[in-house]
Amino acid sequence: MRLKLRLPSAGIHPLDHVLGLTAFTAGAVDVLSFVQMGGILASAMTGNMALLALYTARGNWHSAIASLVCLAGFILGGAGAAGFAYGRPAPGALAALLRAEAVLLALFILCLAWLGAPGGHYLTYLPIIPLSAAMGVQIVIGKKLNLASVPTVVFTSTLANAVVALAEAARNGRIRVSADTKRQSASLAAYFAGAFASALLAGFLAPAAPMLPLLSIATAIFWHRRAPA
Repeated sequence: MRLKLRLPSAGIHPLDHVLGLTAFTAGAVDVLSFVQMGGILASAMTGNMALLALYTARGNWHSAIASLVCLAGFILGGAGAAGFAYGRPAPGALAALLRAEAVLLALFILCLAWLGAPGGHYLTYLPIIPLSAAMGVQIVIGKKLNLASVPTVVFTSTLANAVVALAEAARNGRIRVSADTKRQSASLAAYFAGAFASALLAGFLAPAAPMLPLLSIATAIFWHRRAPA
């Protein structure tokens, strides 16, 4: 029973597309949540907690509540996904988790269309929960891909790992980039691409921006189905 999926050290595997698309999703969600959901970061909890402290210190209770709800949703999503995936074979668990993330992102779109962006009424904070919960699920998806050094949600450590690997390779006098470093770099690029695309949509076609993360995960589901069993 395989509890984790191992990606090959050479070549591009269908699961590499899943990795890139989930990183793209995180970038899209972070910009979307910051621009349209009260200045929060739905996938980056370190940054979100810093913003929570900032909003609280300044008495910006609207954004502070949004950040707190975001943190709660992320914890719920991660805990639920981890509990579901524990001890399950990786292929089936990964498929189920990707579908769960897609459902949560669809629920976010429905809640946002029904309640609108966070504002004066407490119910308007509800759409934040499925959005941040989807990112909590994505943390567990990354673990099922057995790529602890290439996360698809938190990218500070990803950047640090890539920089250290390249610096060590240069010091040894040979620029030999490992498969993990290539994936780290690709993951960072995908995150930036998702953030950039989301920013463009938010600026020029705001009603379509919430659809971008769902479209990305739907494409990830397609690539996962093409992966060898």
